[in-house]
Amino acid sequence: MRLNKNIKIKTERATLRAVEDLYIDDILEHFTNEVTRYMPFNPQGNRKDIISFINESKRTLSQNTDLVMVSLDSNGNFIGCCGIHNITAESVELGLWLKKDSQGKGLGTEIITALIEFLENNFTFKYILYPVDEENIASKKIPEKLGFVPFKKYQKNKNSTTNLNIVEYRKYYS
Repeated sequence: MRLNKNIKIKTERATLRAVEDLYIDDILEHFTNEVTRYMPFNPQGNRKDIISFINESKRTLSQNTDLVMVSLDSNGNFIGCCGIHNITAESVELGLWLKKDSQGKGLGTEIITALIEFLENNFTFKYILYPVDEENIASKKIPEKLGFVPFKKYQKNKNSTTNLNIVEYRKYYS
């Protein structure tokens, strides 16, 4: 399948669409240190960083390797970002972050389920991987509920003083 900026994925409570400049301020406001506690990112509140992120997302979309999307509620309000990354014949990686007041409502599972269905219907690969920090209990529940199994653990640098302890979950296809 050829990825494009017009792809929309609907869930019961959300619409996913390719990230674009329209969402710079939303991402800037909600991509906070609290939200990224368990992620290898250290937001600086810098608008230029968000613009670079969106431009890189557009570039990888055009190369058909990544689909970075915003998640919007039924009223079109921003609730977070998600992505399908590193698409190859071997594997695909999923990622997700939700703004603070959208967490704990089952939206993460709903969004990841929709991304998996999109992948299963449009791509062929051997497995999906979903990396999560082992201390992020709420996020670990998503792959565990959806039939992923822990594959390996590794450390990933968050900043000069902090490492994340990542559990890489995988869901295999025959």
